[in-house]
Amino acid sequence: MMFNDFWEAGHKFFGLNGAENGKCNCGNPNCKALYKHPIASNWQHTPYWSEEQIETMQEMGQLDTGYGVLVSDGLFIVDIDSRNGGVKSYEKLVQKIPAIAAAGFIVNTGSGKGSKHLYFTIPTGVSLLQHVDDYPGIDFKSSGFVVGPGSMHASGSKYEAVVGGPADIEPAPQALIDLLLRPESHRASINGAPVDVSDETIAEMLSHISPDCDHETWYRVGMAIHHSTSGAGLNLWDEWSKDGETYPGIDVLDHRWQSFGKSTNPVTLGTLLHYAEKGGYSMPVEFESAAQFICDEHESIDTSLIDLRRPPGFVGEVAAWIDSQCVYPRRSLCVAAALMTVSDCGGMRYFEPVDNISLNLFAFGVADSASGKNAVLSSHQKLLQAAGLSKAVVGGIKSEQEIYRNLLRHQAAFYVMDELGEQIARLASAKKKGGASYLEGVVGTLMSVYSQANGFALITGDLKDDIEKQLRLEAAKLQKKIDNNEDVHKSTKRLNRVLASLSNLDMGIEAPFLSIFGLTAPEVFESLMTRDMVMNGFMGRTIIFKELDGNPRPRKVTPAPVPENIRQSLINLYAPGYAGDMERVERMGSKEAIQSTDGAISLLARVAEEFWEMAEQHKETTGMHPIPRRGYEQVAKISAILGMPSGLRTEEHVLWAYALIKSDLDGKLKMAWANSADDEGSAINAKILSCVSKDHGETIGRIINKCRPHKKADIVKGIDFLRESGVLVTKPSTASRGPKKEWLFLA
Repeated sequence: MMFNDFWEAGHKFFGLNGAENGKCNCGNPNCKALYKHPIASNWQHTPYWSEEQIETMQEMGQLDTGYGVLVSDGLFIVDIDSRNGGVKSYEKLVQKIPAIAAAGFIVNTGSGKGSKHLYFTIPTGVSLLQHVDDYPGIDFKSSGFVVGPGSMHASGSKYEAVVGGPADIEPAPQALIDLLLRPESHRASINGAPVDVSDETIAEMLSHISPDCDHETWYRVGMAIHHSTSGAGLNLWDEWSKDGETYPGIDVLDHRWQSFGKSTNPVTLGTLLHYAEKGGYSMPVEFESAAQFICDEHESIDTSLIDLRRPPGFVGEVAAWIDSQCVYPRRSLCVAAALMTVSDCGGMRYFEPVDNISLNLFAFGVADSASGKNAVLSSHQKLLQAAGLSKAVVGGIKSEQEIYRNLLRHQAAFYVMDELGEQIARLASAKKKGGASYLEGVVGTLMSVYSQANGFALITGDLKDDIEKQLRLEAAKLQKKIDNNEDVHKSTKRLNRVLASLSNLDMGIEAPFLSIFGLTAPEVFESLMTRDMVMNGFMGRTIIFKELDGNPRPRKVTPAPVPENIRQSLINLYAPGYAGDMERVERMGSKEAIQSTDGAISLLARVAEEFWEMAEQHKETTGMHPIPRRGYEQVAKISAILGMPSGLRTEEHVLWAYALIKSDLDGKLKMAWANSADDEGSAINAKILSCVSKDHGETIGRIINKCRPHKKADIVKGIDFLRESGVLVTKPSTASRGPKKEWLFLA
């Protein structure tokens, strides 16, 4: 089978159910899609797999009988079905457009008799007809999926590549595109799934949105139209805006429109649809399958297609750029840095209104020394600098008082630290032993301030007096500047903030935004993960991103500045129109709510129930129920950050966030159990399981090294027990040179 060839050409694929005794292996005895039924229900959202994931899919037998190729990202298939007159229609089509027959990649389908797939590419944003009456029996596919060559067919035959391969796919003939082109229609996306939308449909949506809406909605409507029409719909935005009392004129709209093309423009048709539905618009039937994330409410939440190393939307684009700057692949750390970057840039401006959750994060990146951690940290700092926020970056934690002083200089304090684990270990030790009183309250202060990003952080008496003196001195200096007619506008704006801080001083510091992103080595981190530490507020609120591969293969990297489109999008998250000359990093204007689709809210309710059930189980077994109890808040927070760039949280965002936090909690529970189990055997088993995942395997030798100081014989005994229990699976090495080894994966 050629799934690896598709992968190397940049296309996505997924496993298909096999069949036995004429019945599909999906379990439904009435299923008619033999050898064509995707294993995952949400196959439309298949990610671009990593090599490790492909190997795991093979190991699990998901590709044994066949695979589907996702028709997306410009892939286009001419699907000829002999049963419905397709062969004759194809002959007629070739007479009209001879270049079609010269397709670089052609596959005969298993049904035979002339049925085949011709592969082409089409330009992004093009909306094409799927059927043409003059050519019955031919599907022109620019969405959905096709079965890949080498796969089984219900007839007993196989799909067979007869011309070329995935690397040979060429652009579709322009005459074919002209034949199929939908007039005044565009290929857009909802929830990551492709849909075709006409200018008329967009205009109908706009009729349900008031042009005198708030500025943020007006701005996002424009971005959504730009994205949905591939930059061709300025007239739609202009005609709608003209009906408003605050219409700024075509020159202003044109300037904004051009700027949309410079950013990553993450606001899609889904955002426009959400605003329209709030105004009474009814979703068209053709949008329903794309707008609804498939997830059976009677089953556990399916995360089988979630790739935690590739977040959806803009966060994923930022993570990909960070990864491009790393000589050693550290994809989990790149995701952590991308989430932190987007959170830091937009978290002061936006909030999550469903549960009133702030959008600041605590995140630990765990990776072996000399394995590429610093490149991730450096890229994160470059991104904050590009957004104009580097003034608020702090490199270490000295004392409780310093935390408050940092938050007076700027509304935000972005702690970005290498070897964070060692600093936290010192703080924890000081609190436990009482050896450094000025450090004892730091962890408590961090937690207190972290949780008050939407409120006020209380200040102790002596520190309050110092802060009051500092604020009054600053107010006097600012007033003098104003009296001398120096930077009046800027000084007046800052003076108002200082006076507001003085008037609220008894309540504390208003809306302090404190975040922590730090990296540490596994041995330091794992020593921290005791039962008590994991269950307390600090580590419980910290999301762990762990790299299991301690020896990543180096690759060639070309250092590059932050791309302009990413820089522009980060600036827009912080403050649209920001010119980078503000003395203080602070919120610009009032906070704005991130909207959620109905499906996202419904899925969040299911997430809450899942974590409640998990907590109930641990309440009866391990006693570590506080760990899963924090799961819902973290999912709500992460999903809102994913939705922040577009202003709309969707089911896709919630599902990815749920998969991340579920993995995070699982890792914490394993480590806490490994460090606190009553018997050594249970502790060893938990430590072994923390070394591997479904996608990452280790040899027995490496597991033994990672599980020291436990005895080798006891570790081997634990490995044997976990293999016999079916918790671990063995996979032979595929290396062509050197001794053959066995790799262990989580089943």
